Amino acid sequence: MKPSNTPIATRRVIELDSYWPYQLTVLADRISRHTAGIVKQYGQLNLSQWRVMAAIAEQPGRTAAEVVTITPMDKGIVSRATKALLVAGLVRREASTGDGRVSHLFLTGTGERLYQALMPRVEAVSREIHTALSDDEQRRFSALLGRLVSTMSDPSGG
Repeated sequence: MKPSNTPIATRRVIELDSYWPYQLTVLADRISRHTAGIVKQYGQLNLSQWRVMAAIAEQPGRTAAEVVTITPMDKGIVSRATKALLVAGLVRREASTGDGRVSHLFLTGTGERLYQALMPRVEAVSREIHTALSDDEQRRFSALLGRLVSTMSDPSGG
């Protein structure tokens, strides 16, 4: 790549240390890597499989399309993770009574036990981060994040 010919004095750059979207990306990546390490070590799962399990645990009977909508994963990743969870006996699929083309996902007993065993370890990642904030700051931070997420449009149209 060719270096810019723009003189340094007039050239604008994003200062990553003070650019909050970058800092948020770094934080999200660190959280994901910590979580991935936990679910791999204690559950032999990858992060995508954990996210699918968490989405199903939160609302049993979700469809794969609903999992795609609420997680930062595309349908191919969700499909592969779901298939692996089905093969491992951690998730079961039930055809919809209203539309046979749609199926609903549920944790099996084994899947529920694994989820319950992993959940406190995954929650500890969040608690570790929150120790840097007071209770009031935690509440405000959560509210602000929710506002920012709802304000920012999804570039995929989802």
